[in-house]
Amino acid sequence: MNFRGNRMRGIAGLLGAGAVLLFVGLPLSGARAQPSADWPTYLNNGSRTGYNSAETAITPSTAPNLASLWTDSSGPVSAQPVVAGGVVYYGSWDGYERAVNAASGTLIWSTFIGQTNDANCDPSSVGVASSATVTTSTINGTPTQVVYVGGGDASFYALNAATGAVIWKTVLGTSPSTFMWSSPLVANGSIYEGIASFGDCPLIRGGIAQLDPATGAIQKALYTAPAGCTGATVWGSPTVDPNTGDIYFATGNDSSTNPCSAGELSDAFVQTDSNLNMLGSWQIPAASQIVDGDFGSTPTLFTAVISGVRHQMVGLPNKNGVFYAFDRANISAGPLWHHQVAFKGNNPEAGKSDISSAAWDGSHLFTAGGRGSLAGVTCAATVREVRPASGGFIWSDCLPTGPVLGAVSMAPGVAFVDAGNTVYAIAASTGKTLWTYQDTSAGSNFWGSASVSNGVLYVGNQDGNLYAFDT
Repeated sequence: MNFRGNRMRGIAGLLGAGAVLLFVGLPLSGARAQPSADWPTYLNNGSRTGYNSAETAITPSTAPNLASLWTDSSGPVSAQPVVAGGVVYYGSWDGYERAVNAASGTLIWSTFIGQTNDANCDPSSVGVASSATVTTSTINGTPTQVVYVGGGDASFYALNAATGAVIWKTVLGTSPSTFMWSSPLVANGSIYEGIASFGDCPLIRGGIAQLDPATGAIQKALYTAPAGCTGATVWGSPTVDPNTGDIYFATGNDSSTNPCSAGELSDAFVQTDSNLNMLGSWQIPAASQIVDGDFGSTPTLFTAVISGVRHQMVGLPNKNGVFYAFDRANISAGPLWHHQVAFKGNNPEAGKSDISSAAWDGSHLFTAGGRGSLAGVTCAATVREVRPASGGFIWSDCLPTGPVLGAVSMAPGVAFVDAGNTVYAIAASTGKTLWTYQDTSAGSNFWGSASVSNGVLYVGNQDGNLYAFDT
């Protein structure tokens, strides 16, 4: 479960609220829980749809007018920025979580929450790669707006959203081997956070932790590898079904040097109840597995009518380039459909793989990823509208600037993808490119996912900048 040999993980999960204050116990799961145009968590809601239904300013007709609003410089930014109450919160590889004014980019506060350094890994230094969740929790008897985020030091943090002060932190492993690539899910009165290794250098025993939002106490830890084994780490982010409270997440590869003989949920898709009791799992079949072919993506909830029957679905891609779609009620039975959406491979940065999570606008499903073939032509990246009932393509686009690593993001009628050094706004109905922004500065790569909120598009870059665009 890495990028390039012993390469980093989780950039897509990255690689993770003023008008809206969501109380712990209510899942961040779509329009019912979020009536404003804020974007308070990774992929906007607990269903991880990547869709902001309340956005009205950025539309297919206005998207061509997007222009730079402001730029904030820090360190490399692979986490998706989140937006709440006129404030943008984002983490950087310099180890700081920042809060900036959404309209001007002016710094409100910055808090150092750790950096991991290991010369045996590539990259050798990463700070904050987890996207935050901003919500209201009761802390010491007082409702408090809190920023929950994985730190760069194997710890999970709760920060005061107004000041950046650390409310509590919980150690979830030993640094530098353990790292929080995953972005937190706040649902069912708890926080859920994936546990991963910094790289396969070395692998650790993977799992997912359930934390108390008020104190950070570990309520339960579900390990996806047996005691004494390593691998099956969780570097994507967990997803919640708002109707059942069930949790969905995926795992990485096992150890090539010390594999377990049995009982390891490596290269697997997992379903639990709200207390992390196992409900089902499915592993990539041996014939479809590739070397280092783990899941680096986050599950997306959607619906589909198949043979006249409405199914509650969940889907995600694997590094083998295949998007898998399951009925949420029985993931152990295997996918209802699967479709090759990108070339297989274990090097997403070079375009050979797919770790980009899908987007769902309530009717339409959109995927993106690394290199793929369209009409016999090899594309540096692809983006597609996919039939939710079958996986067939409605339209497909070649993107010439490089692979898509971050998730697809959406406003009504517009999909946003980042490919190499370029951000694209694409008409959801046709696949037509409406707008592009190409960052030609040294070190430019958009590895994370954009967010769209209250008429502004926000996206971070590996060149150390967070960009804001409006119409």
